[in-house]
Amino acid sequence: MAQDEVFNSYASPASQELAKVPESGGFFTDWFFNMFAGAIDMQIHSPILSLVYAGILLGLVILRLYTENPIKSLGCALLYIYTTVQAFTLFRTSGFVLDSTPEGWLVTAKALWFAALFTGIWAWGVSRLLQSLIVALVPMGLGQLLAPINPLRLLNKMRKSDAELEGMEEGSSKNPKRQLTAIMFTDIVGYSKQMGANEAAMVKKLNIHNEIMRNQIVRNRGTVIKTIGDAFMVRFRSAENAVQCAMDCQKGIADYNKGKPDNDQFHIRIGLHMGEVIHTGTDVFGEGVNIAARIEPKADPDGIAVSDVIANAARNKVPAHFMSMGRLPMKNIANPPELFKVFPIEENATQKVAKPGAAAAAAPAGSAPGGVFKI
Repeated sequence: MAQDEVFNSYASPASQELAKVPESGGFFTDWFFNMFAGAIDMQIHSPILSLVYAGILLGLVILRLYTENPIKSLGCALLYIYTTVQAFTLFRTSGFVLDSTPEGWLVTAKALWFAALFTGIWAWGVSRLLQSLIVALVPMGLGQLLAPINPLRLLNKMRKSDAELEGMEEGSSKNPKRQLTAIMFTDIVGYSKQMGANEAAMVKKLNIHNEIMRNQIVRNRGTVIKTIGDAFMVRFRSAENAVQCAMDCQKGIADYNKGKPDNDQFHIRIGLHMGEVIHTGTDVFGEGVNIAARIEPKADPDGIAVSDVIANAARNKVPAHFMSMGRLPMKNIANPPELFKVFPIEENATQKVAKPGAAAAAAPAGSAPGGVFKI
């Protein structure tokens, strides 16, 4: 089939008429301007193709905002490849290429060049602008409007069919169920003071905090039991998921705080413990819950504190350092567990906190501090 016939089979009559351009308009016109003219023409005369590209832009934004590597990289790469192949196919038979290019290898070269420009400017560039706009508008309440397209929310619904999770939630008020569960407590440092100083600003930060926390909790297969103001109470089926979620939450908040003035930042403490607790379907009770609640205030701002049960269960399963804090007294807990500070593996724990000897010296008399071990 001749090139003109191929083009005519793809293009509308209006496109064919528009494609009758002079043979050459110079280097800039042939290699740059025609790309924009051809792209606009495709969008105008092919509504279905326009919807496809709109879907690709939305997909790129969602992948970058809500997913982590390697899913993000793989998904974006596939969309870029598809866009390039699709654009090459269209430009290869477009009058904007054929009518201004001698037959031969230049047709293919120009089509490849136009496809690369289309992908870089139309797909990558526009999706980046949309992403920046969304990030800028999220503090103004856009996060709630975008929640339905968050794939993590869909994942949260789908995973409810997981047999183990259903087994955990079999407990009810009439038939409570005991189960070994990891419990996480979190709260914002200085929340009450900030709320009193500037309530409107703190409410905005609280919405952002809640969005970050829920995203990481879903990603790490946790279940929010309750929230009270700035505090989250979450349960996990494994210590590994609980510790990884805690580190992801701190990282997400640190990324948000990066480059912002102090009054626009917020910081949280996280405490973790694992023990046998009573599940009633909508709530959990027991000493394990009480211990987790007592551990959270022991954590540093931006820090994570866990019990020895969590630390030992997560050994060699999460990329973290664990540093002993000793056995610190806890209100109404007769035999408090040894506590550990948690640091991501890329951080050097000895540069962040006092050395083990100092921690032991700071522990109350009669405590039994442990050593430092790496995971």
